Amino acid sequence: MANFIKDQVIFRGEGEYRLVRVQDDIAHLENIVTGAFSSHSEADLLEEYLRGYLRTANRKKFQRPPKSCVVKDLIEAATSSVRQGDQETRRRVNYLLMLDRICAFDGSRYALRRAIQKVAAELDDIKPPHETTIYRWRRRYRLAKLDVRALLDGTDRRGGKGQSRLADVVEGIVQDKIETAFLNSKRGTAEDVYNAVFFEIQRLNTTRIESEWLKVPGLRTIQRRIQSINAFERTVARYGEREAQRRFADQLCARRVSRILEIVEIDHTPIDLVYSDADGRAIDRPCFTVVLDRFSRCVLGFCISSAGHGVHAVFEALRHSMMPKTYLRERFPDLPLEWPCHGWPERLLMDNGREFHAHAVIDALTNLGVICEYAASRDPNDKPFVERFLKTFNYSFIHKLPGTTLAKVHQRVGFKSEDEACITFEQLNEMVHVWITSVYHLRPHRGLAGRAPIDVWKESAAAFPPALKCNAEDLSIEFGEFAESALQHYGIDFNTFRYASPELLALRRMLPAKRKVQIKAPYENAGAIWVWNPIDSQYIRADNTDERFNNLTVEQAKLVKREYADSDPHQRTRANGEEMIRKKANGAMQSKELKTRKRGARQAHTTSKSVNRLPRAASEPHISVPLAAVAFDVGELSEFEVESMDAEVNHER
Repeated sequence: MANFIKDQVIFRGEGEYRLVRVQDDIAHLENIVTGAFSSHSEADLLEEYLRGYLRTANRKKFQRPPKSCVVKDLIEAATSSVRQGDQETRRRVNYLLMLDRICAFDGSRYALRRAIQKVAAELDDIKPPHETTIYRWRRRYRLAKLDVRALLDGTDRRGGKGQSRLADVVEGIVQDKIETAFLNSKRGTAEDVYNAVFFEIQRLNTTRIESEWLKVPGLRTIQRRIQSINAFERTVARYGEREAQRRFADQLCARRVSRILEIVEIDHTPIDLVYSDADGRAIDRPCFTVVLDRFSRCVLGFCISSAGHGVHAVFEALRHSMMPKTYLRERFPDLPLEWPCHGWPERLLMDNGREFHAHAVIDALTNLGVICEYAASRDPNDKPFVERFLKTFNYSFIHKLPGTTLAKVHQRVGFKSEDEACITFEQLNEMVHVWITSVYHLRPHRGLAGRAPIDVWKESAAAFPPALKCNAEDLSIEFGEFAESALQHYGIDFNTFRYASPELLALRRMLPAKRKVQIKAPYENAGAIWVWNPIDSQYIRADNTDERFNNLTVEQAKLVKREYADSDPHQRTRANGEEMIRKKANGAMQSKELKTRKRGARQAHTTSKSVNRLPRAASEPHISVPLAAVAFDVGELSEFEVESMDAEVNHER
């Protein structure tokens, strides 16, 4: 094979390969990233090279030209007057040449006028020159001894253009009042400036004789002065330097990425829907936390929570995005859902919310090898893709469901969301899974040149396969609250609870006196914490000394502790904390007040994580949602595309 040599590095699509061996016109390639071998014929590789799919390692990189050339626009604007002068010069020359060709100057003035009308018709000139103008052009041309420069247009050298005709004193008053009455006012108008100029000139005229009175400029003059102020200066004067920099910033595009999981964006939003319980009572409007891959626009994971959008929601969404979605077959056995998106991101781009700046989030991501990045304040182009997805999620999906609150309060005309709420939390969680995997991931995306996000993910994953960098248990440990606590002889006091274990007491003997240790406390289980052993470089489990708080969240455990403290000690029983929370939350969700039902949902810690890890109950009703019914009107999909996608899903079933 003379076209390729051994150990040559070539690129096929997004993958990088090494030529291992060539035998009988068959090339054996090795994927440098995955180590997978593949065989290809010489004819196929040459065909891929012609199509541009196969590239050599020493290829040239060409820079794409910008869509618009700013320098060219500036040059055209600066020379527009010159070009107009050139057209006028050619017009004069054409008239003289054509009139001289038909001997129009040999006859009378009337004959010349008729000849000018004829030439104007040939030149499509709707406003021909007068015969006196033609004589002047001809005389000037002949005095210059037939030099065409005598016919050059000189209208650009006329005086007065761009100059003020007002007196210097009046011009100064106009500029001063524009500064005070227009730029320094949030709602200043040209009429305000005109009135201020009028009163100031009237005041000055009282000190002058009548022959030296100043003339008040017209309102149109004031409007032209205001229109001549550049947009940036006007914005700085009215809204400040920071707002002006934001409005006139370079917003061509966000940072580009070349592979999946290079930059991953995360954000929250309230879901524009009120879910209900099994009896149809409106419960709460949950919060939606989503993790989005910037390169493929695929959703890596999400968390739907009625317990707020704090650090626990961030950790649940990140865990869902990093781990494989193996629960889909067990949770949704009747739906052919495919969700291969998972893996460790290189960079996590967040906004400046308090939960993202929490020390627990920074410490966990640092230990997992993920770089934390924060979007610039008031910069919409720094984290645009997840923001746009959240709008698509609400507008294209949630707003079509019963019980929606829509996006604005003034849009809720003629209905109450609480009265129309009929979708339970479990049904909402299932419908979100169906919409993401069967609609959003499959529909053409304008930002991906019309390709589907799942196709872009699979192609990039073949070249850059996502990796699982730590065990599932280690991930659960890292996604906990970070703190430092003193190690006592009885264990550790944390969150008003006491934790102890034999390994922890043995560690106290080997550490210096009054040495503090680092701990990781899971948000979803107050029954145990993890203590870092600096000697063995591993975590030690310490259990809560009170078993009633096992498998309760920290907030639920504190609530149970308060209930035990306020109850009658003679009637107090050693009841299970889970049962107490369940009864208290169910009792609150049976209330007639919506705020009480919301508090019950928060106490129950209703999130998509607790729903996803439990299998479907035998008595739980199943929602069969056709693809076209979930897609509603997704905007870019036509009816034929929706029907085709429905047919593909039905064929797979």
